[in-house]
Amino acid sequence: MNYAALQYQKRSGASLPSRDIEIMALKHANTLLSDKATVHLEPRRLALSSNLKLWSLLMQAVHRTDCPLPAILKKDLTTIGNWAMSYSNMAMNSEKPLRPLIDINQDMIDGLSAQEERTSANTLGTTASMLGANVPTAKKQASANLVG
Repeated sequence: MNYAALQYQKRSGASLPSRDIEIMALKHANTLLSDKATVHLEPRRLALSSNLKLWSLLMQAVHRTDCPLPAILKKDLTTIGNWAMSYSNMAMNSEKPLRPLIDINQDMIDGLSAQEERTSANTLGTTASMLGANVPTAKKQASANLVG
């Protein structure tokens, strides 16, 4: 399993940033968890199993020695990941609602998407600076034009 995940990561990483892959995987898990078919036992177990595998892979990535995340973020993600995996396991053999898992996954999607937007904005600012534009001055001038 680990070998397959590494091979997938190598191949998929060449075409998409890992953040985009994580967002797509979390959205897919949410689709499975929120599907009307999850009221039946077998599709529910498959959706929960998929969510469990996803969080397991995310936790493996967080605990890699080359993971660039700050220690506090690693700790927080580990706490959330452990809860998500535990809840997924418990929900497989009970009628626990799936909404808490969907909400956690959505929070992760929102966080990753916001981070992507900030990165894009920073890249745009860096590009403007490289082209010789003074970004703070341009912002002040734009604000002055709106006020005055």
